[in-house]
Amino acid sequence: MLPYSKLHTIGFPKCKNVGKKGPLPPLESKNGMTDYPNKGDDLPIDFNNSDFALFPLDLAVQLAVTFPKAWCKGGNYFGNYAFEHWYNAIYAMQKNKPIPKDSLRWMKKREQYIARHRGDFRLAGTIAMIKWAGFVDGNHGRGDGSVDGSSLRYMVDLISDYGR
Repeated sequence: MLPYSKLHTIGFPKCKNVGKKGPLPPLESKNGMTDYPNKGDDLPIDFNNSDFALFPLDLAVQLAVTFPKAWCKGGNYFGNYAFEHWYNAIYAMQKNKPIPKDSLRWMKKREQYIARHRGDFRLAGTIAMIKWAGFVDGNHGRGDGSVDGSSLRYMVDLISDYGR
């Protein structure tokens, strides 16, 4: 796996960011709890404790490189930053290093984002969801998302149908 800063060497597109990057939540609340994955919970912040399945990172990179025009159609408000946090978290894990604190804070925000936006089936929303490492809810809500594979099929088909 290449460091994030080297993704351009394989043709990873640089999408223009629109608007300002939103704030990330603190790692702990005032009462010392993580509030992860939900407010009042105190689980360690990691993908294993997430309420939401993790989109395959290698497929996300492949889709971005193969369909750069589609990739830049969504997630350009915070999604590009989200993807960088996700990539950096996985990179650190693969290198047996601690996940960067901003990536941990992003993981908390990811729970909120996916809960709010998993019903957005348009191209822009689907791309944004991938940049947040998540799945939309099945094929327009018909299916059990990441469990029965309908989300993955729907998301890949939508992007490939849009084209390069």
